[in-house]
Amino acid sequence: MELDEGLLKAVHDGLYWVVFHLSRAVLAFLQRDSFLYWPFILSTLVIVGFAARAGLKGQVSFFSPKLWWHPSARADYRLYLINALLFPLLLSPLLFKDAQVSALMSALLGVDRSSPSTSNENVFLLRMLFTLLFFVAYDLGRFIAHSLLHDMPALWEFHKLHHSAAVLTPMTAYRAHPVELMVMAWIPALLTGVTTWLFNRAGAQVDFFSFLGLHAVIWAFNLIDNLRHSPIWVPYGPMIGKWMISPAHHQLHHSYEPQHLGCNRGANLAIWDRMYGTLFVPGRKPEQFRLGLGDDSEIHLTGILQMYGRPITRSIGVTSNMFARRRRKK
Repeated sequence: MELDEGLLKAVHDGLYWVVFHLSRAVLAFLQRDSFLYWPFILSTLVIVGFAARAGLKGQVSFFSPKLWWHPSARADYRLYLINALLFPLLLSPLLFKDAQVSALMSALLGVDRSSPSTSNENVFLLRMLFTLLFFVAYDLGRFIAHSLLHDMPALWEFHKLHHSAAVLTPMTAYRAHPVELMVMAWIPALLTGVTTWLFNRAGAQVDFFSFLGLHAVIWAFNLIDNLRHSPIWVPYGPMIGKWMISPAHHQLHHSYEPQHLGCNRGANLAIWDRMYGTLFVPGRKPEQFRLGLGDDSEIHLTGILQMYGRPITRSIGVTSNMFARRRRKK
């Protein structure tokens, strides 16, 4: 009888876990920290409408069933749902947030608590400064993480999954291996945590401006970020394009044309790509380019087991070959 009750409880807890996390995934339009949050979906549709009126059409219509039911898009949906279940179960305990980084640094290095408290007159300016610095640190962290995924062969095997997309929809943003998700979470959290600690160290005990529970600047950029993975060509022009990453910038990032390989790795600010030598400013007219990996290996990244397993085995193989070459050199 006890065994039966224990088994029933385990089944109940398992079903609850599945239903809870699947519900969060399906109801992402109610999640403030999701690109699929309803204000971001609405802004995407509004911009698509304006882009159509302005003649900024893509290679495929945004509302075409051929786009949204393409085999590559269907693979995005499957991976999105599986990640929604497995990531919280297996990898969430390994995540850390900027507040934890800041608290750890305070415990190890200390914070000058004797610093004078911030005056009311300076609170707004300090919050504005911290909001901007936090955003810059977050954006730099995203760029560093993304560059590591491109430049380290072992990590590139995981990031290949994202670049294997044959079509771009907002769901392609979720076409990512869990290892990539960890890298993209760790480094921004580390940099923003250090930024928070430095601000606290200086005696400026303030928080950034937020809107609906999300960093205000990041929230503003999220209004257009869904178009990064879409067929709609939205450039910022040659001048602004040297400073900010437009949706067109990121679409070129997914191109495997020789002139585009590895370009435009930034999330929102283009200055990091400009400093690193990877900036490719798109023109006002839509460019013709091919999506995917360019070597037909994307055909091996369609099923769930392939999308999860192949990057792991390939990464292990790349790492083993690298160490073997080093041993031979010695």
